[in-house]
Amino acid sequence: MTSLRDELVGTTQPAVSYTLLCPPGWAKVPPSALTDDATVQGALDTMKRAGRADLVLQFRSMLAQLRTTLRERGVFEVYVAPATEDGAPLPAMLTVSPLVVPTGVTWDQALARLAKGASVEEAPADVELHLIRTESEFRDEAAAVQSRLLTYVAPVPGGDGRRALLFQFTVLSVDHENAAELAEGLVFVGEAIMSTLRWKAAA
Repeated sequence: MTSLRDELVGTTQPAVSYTLLCPPGWAKVPPSALTDDATVQGALDTMKRAGRADLVLQFRSMLAQLRTTLRERGVFEVYVAPATEDGAPLPAMLTVSPLVVPTGVTWDQALARLAKGASVEEAPADVELHLIRTESEFRDEAAAVQSRLLTYVAPVPGGDGRRALLFQFTVLSVDHENAAELAEGLVFVGEAIMSTLRWKAAA
Protein backbone atom coordinates (compact mmCIF):
# COMPACT_ATOMS: atom_id res chain seq x y z
CA MET A 1 0.00 0.00 0.00
CA THR A 2 1.13 3.52 -0.72
CA SER A 3 0.38 6.43 1.57
CA LEU A 4 -0.85 9.55 -0.19
CA ARG A 5 0.51 11.83 2.52
CA ASP A 6 3.86 12.09 0.80
CA GLU A 7 2.46 12.01 -2.73
CA LEU A 8 -0.20 14.72 -2.71
CA VAL A 9 0.63 18.32 -1.91
CA GLY A 10 -1.63 20.84 -0.23
CA THR A 11 -2.81 22.07 3.12
CA THR A 12 -5.42 19.37 3.68
CA GLN A 13 -4.05 15.94 2.89
CA PRO A 14 -6.32 12.89 3.03
CA ALA A 15 -4.87 10.08 5.12
CA VAL A 16 -5.76 7.20 2.82
CA SER A 17 -4.01 4.48 0.85
CA TYR A 18 -5.15 2.42 -2.11
CA THR A 19 -5.06 -1.26 -2.97
CA LEU A 20 -5.25 -3.06 -6.32
CA LEU A 21 -5.46 -6.73 -7.19
CA CYS A 22 -3.22 -7.77 -10.08
CA PRO A 23 -2.99 -11.10 -11.94
CA PRO A 24 -0.08 -13.44 -11.09
CA GLY A 25 3.22 -12.27 -12.51
CA TRP A 26 2.49 -8.56 -12.42
CA ALA A 27 5.02 -6.61 -10.36
CA LYS A 28 5.00 -3.22 -8.65
CA VAL A 29 8.28 -1.37 -9.27
CA PRO A 30 9.64 2.15 -8.75
CA PRO A 31 9.58 4.37 -11.86
CA SER A 32 13.38 4.30 -12.06
CA ALA A 33 13.21 0.56 -12.81
CA LEU A 34 11.84 1.33 -16.28
CA THR A 35 14.90 3.23 -17.39
CA ASP A 36 17.82 1.99 -15.30
CA ASP A 37 20.87 0.42 -16.94
CA ALA A 38 20.03 -3.13 -15.88
CA THR A 39 16.63 -2.94 -17.56
CA VAL A 40 17.63 -1.44 -20.90
CA GLN A 41 21.14 -2.81 -21.45
CA GLY A 42 19.95 -6.08 -22.99
CA ALA A 43 17.90 -4.28 -25.63
CA LEU A 44 20.76 -1.91 -26.41
CA ASP A 45 23.23 -4.79 -26.78
CA THR A 46 20.88 -6.58 -29.20
CA MET A 47 20.60 -3.48 -31.37
CA LYS A 48 24.37 -2.98 -31.36
CA ARG A 49 25.03 -6.59 -32.36
CA ALA A 50 22.58 -6.16 -35.23
CA GLY A 51 24.52 -3.12 -36.41
CA ARG A 52 21.52 -0.83 -35.90
CA ALA A 53 23.13 2.33 -34.62
CA ASP A 54 20.03 4.21 -35.80
CA LEU A 55 17.83 2.19 -33.45
CA VAL A 56 20.24 2.73 -30.56
CA LEU A 57 19.95 6.49 -31.00
CA GLN A 58 16.14 6.32 -31.24
CA PHE A 59 15.95 4.07 -28.18
CA ARG A 60 18.13 6.39 -26.11
CA SER A 61 15.98 9.34 -27.17
CA MET A 62 12.82 7.48 -26.16
CA LEU A 63 14.34 6.63 -22.77
CA ALA A 64 15.20 10.28 -22.16
CA GLN A 65 11.65 11.27 -23.06
CA LEU A 66 10.24 8.58 -20.76
CA ARG A 67 12.36 9.78 -17.83
CA THR A 68 11.16 13.34 -18.38
CA THR A 69 7.52 12.28 -18.63
CA LEU A 70 7.67 10.19 -15.45
CA ARG A 71 9.31 13.03 -13.56
CA GLU A 72 6.94 15.74 -14.79
CA ARG A 73 3.85 13.67 -14.03
CA GLY A 74 5.13 12.78 -10.58
CA VAL A 75 4.72 9.04 -11.19
CA PHE A 76 5.51 7.25 -7.93
CA GLU A 77 4.53 3.65 -8.70
CA VAL A 78 4.51 1.44 -11.78
CA TYR A 79 2.95 -1.97 -12.33
CA VAL A 80 4.54 -4.01 -15.13
CA ALA A 81 3.19 -7.07 -16.92
CA PRO A 82 4.97 -10.43 -16.71
CA ALA A 83 7.24 -11.75 -19.45
CA THR A 84 6.20 -14.30 -22.06
CA GLU A 85 7.73 -17.79 -22.29
CA ASP A 86 10.56 -16.49 -24.48
CA GLY A 87 11.42 -13.79 -21.94
CA ALA A 88 9.92 -10.81 -23.76
CA PRO A 89 7.83 -8.55 -21.49
CA LEU A 90 4.16 -8.23 -22.35
CA PRO A 91 3.54 -4.73 -23.78
CA ALA A 92 1.42 -3.35 -20.94
CA MET A 93 2.12 -1.05 -18.01
CA LEU A 94 0.16 0.81 -15.31
CA THR A 95 1.52 4.04 -13.82
CA VAL A 96 0.23 5.91 -10.77
CA SER A 97 0.61 9.66 -10.18
CA PRO A 98 -1.08 12.36 -8.09
CA LEU A 99 -3.57 14.85 -9.49
CA VAL A 100 -4.73 18.08 -7.83
CA VAL A 101 -7.66 20.03 -9.29
CA PRO A 102 -6.79 23.76 -9.22
CA THR A 103 -8.89 26.09 -7.10
CA GLY A 104 -11.81 27.43 -9.11
CA VAL A 105 -11.87 24.46 -11.49
CA THR A 106 -14.74 21.99 -11.18
CA TRP A 107 -14.28 18.24 -11.49
CA ASP A 108 -16.23 18.25 -14.75
CA GLN A 109 -13.90 20.92 -16.15
CA ALA A 110 -10.81 19.04 -14.98
CA LEU A 111 -12.00 15.79 -16.56
CA ALA A 112 -12.81 17.58 -19.82
CA ARG A 113 -9.30 19.04 -19.93
CA LEU A 114 -7.77 15.62 -19.41
CA ALA A 115 -10.04 14.05 -22.03
CA LYS A 116 -9.16 16.62 -24.75
CA GLY A 117 -12.31 15.87 -26.67
CA ALA A 118 -12.58 12.17 -25.81
CA SER A 119 -15.56 10.89 -23.88
CA VAL A 120 -15.42 10.36 -20.11
CA GLU A 121 -16.95 7.13 -18.80
CA GLU A 122 -17.89 6.03 -15.32
CA ALA A 123 -15.77 2.92 -14.84
CA PRO A 124 -17.20 -0.10 -12.99
CA ALA A 125 -15.72 -0.11 -9.49
CA ASP A 126 -16.77 0.15 -5.85
CA VAL A 127 -15.24 3.65 -5.71
CA GLU A 128 -15.76 6.77 -7.83
CA LEU A 129 -13.69 6.17 -10.95
CA HIS A 130 -13.68 8.06 -14.26
CA LEU A 131 -12.22 6.54 -17.45
CA ILE A 132 -10.87 8.20 -20.60
CA ARG A 133 -9.91 5.98 -23.57
CA THR A 134 -7.47 7.25 -26.19
CA GLU A 135 -5.46 5.72 -29.02
CA SER A 136 -2.44 6.88 -31.01
CA GLU A 137 -0.04 5.47 -33.59
CA PHE A 138 3.64 5.83 -34.39
CA ARG A 139 4.68 4.81 -37.91
CA ASP A 140 7.94 4.78 -39.84
CA GLU A 141 9.26 2.96 -42.91
CA ALA A 142 9.64 -0.33 -41.03
CA ALA A 143 6.58 -0.69 -38.82
CA ALA A 144 3.61 0.90 -37.11
CA VAL A 145 3.09 0.81 -33.35
CA GLN A 146 -0.34 1.44 -31.88
CA SER A 147 -0.77 2.73 -28.34
CA ARG A 148 -3.98 2.31 -26.37
CA LEU A 149 -4.26 4.34 -23.19
CA LEU A 150 -6.81 3.94 -20.42
CA THR A 151 -6.67 6.96 -18.11
CA TYR A 152 -8.48 6.48 -14.81
CA VAL A 153 -9.15 9.39 -12.46
CA ALA A 154 -9.94 8.32 -8.90
CA PRO A 155 -10.96 11.21 -6.59
CA VAL A 156 -9.46 10.68 -3.15
CA PRO A 157 -12.11 10.62 -0.41
CA GLY A 158 -11.85 13.17 2.37
CA GLY A 159 -9.54 16.15 2.53
CA ASP A 160 -10.49 19.24 0.53
CA GLY A 161 -12.09 17.30 -2.32
CA ARG A 162 -9.57 18.43 -4.93
CA ARG A 163 -7.23 15.45 -4.93
CA ALA A 164 -7.15 12.33 -7.03
CA LEU A 165 -4.90 9.59 -8.23
CA LEU A 166 -4.26 9.21 -11.95
CA PHE A 167 -3.89 5.60 -13.10
CA GLN A 168 -2.73 5.26 -16.72
CA PHE A 169 -2.78 1.80 -18.30
CA THR A 170 -0.82 1.65 -21.57
CA VAL A 171 -0.91 -1.18 -24.12
CA LEU A 172 1.33 -1.25 -27.20
CA SER A 173 0.86 -3.38 -30.30
CA VAL A 174 2.25 -3.63 -33.82
CA ASP A 175 0.26 -3.76 -37.04
CA HIS A 176 -0.45 -7.50 -37.00
CA GLU A 177 -3.58 -9.58 -36.38
CA ASN A 178 -2.08 -11.60 -33.52
CA ALA A 179 -0.74 -8.44 -31.86
CA ALA A 180 -4.17 -6.81 -32.07
CA GLU A 181 -5.74 -9.82 -30.36
CA LEU A 182 -3.12 -9.71 -27.60
CA ALA A 183 -3.72 -5.97 -27.14
CA GLU A 184 -7.46 -6.56 -26.70
CA GLY A 185 -6.71 -9.13 -24.03
CA LEU A 186 -4.34 -6.79 -22.21
CA VAL A 187 -6.89 -3.97 -22.27
CA PHE A 188 -9.36 -6.36 -20.63
CA VAL A 189 -6.73 -7.16 -17.98
CA GLY A 190 -6.24 -3.45 -17.30
CA GLU A 191 -9.97 -2.92 -16.89
CA ALA A 192 -10.14 -5.88 -14.53
CA ILE A 193 -7.24 -4.59 -12.41
CA MET A 194 -8.78 -1.14 -12.05
CA SER A 195 -12.17 -2.59 -11.10
CA THR A 196 -10.52 -3.82 -7.88
CA LEU A 197 -9.43 -0.34 -6.70
CA ARG A 198 -10.20 0.25 -3.04
CA TRP A 199 -9.37 2.98 -0.54
CA LYS A 200 -8.04 2.18 2.94
CA ALA A 201 -7.14 4.33 5.89
CA ALA A 202 -3.40 5.01 5.94
CA ALA A 203 -1.42 3.41 8.72
